[in-house]
Amino acid sequence: MTTYKEIKDKHSKNYNDIMTEHEVFFAFNNNQFDEGKAKIGITDNKDLCSIGAGGYMPKTNADKMSQLLKEETKRYNKELREAKDQKEQAILYELNNHEAFYTGRLDEVIDIFKGFYTKEDIKAVYKKHYQYAN
Repeated sequence: MTTYKEIKDKHSKNYNDIMTEHEVFFAFNNNQFDEGKAKIGITDNKDLCSIGAGGYMPKTNADKMSQLLKEETKRYNKELREAKDQKEQAILYELNNHEAFYTGRLDEVIDIFKGFYTKEDIKAVYKKHYQYAN
């Protein structure tokens, strides 16, 4: 039986491997930007594109990376849907990860599982485990 954490870790690794393979780097100042360009062998800023959140990559890799990330997301979604026996474990993991038992806010967890689990599913797990978390 594959656990939710294993599914999530595999997705994260695959996602990071795709980004590395397509030479994505992150820069939050000019020095980091110059280092990132040098690392991937680009000298002209026109050869880069921004992916948001401080990320940059060669323009020539953008379409292929986008396609691979879409395929990885489909694979992850399929695996998560098939892991029905992991529903409570998955919800509980994300409730803890987003500190819902401290904040009482479930919105982030609801957003994560949109299309997989209902708001009621998430609330039920929250209520079941609330007493143990406090």
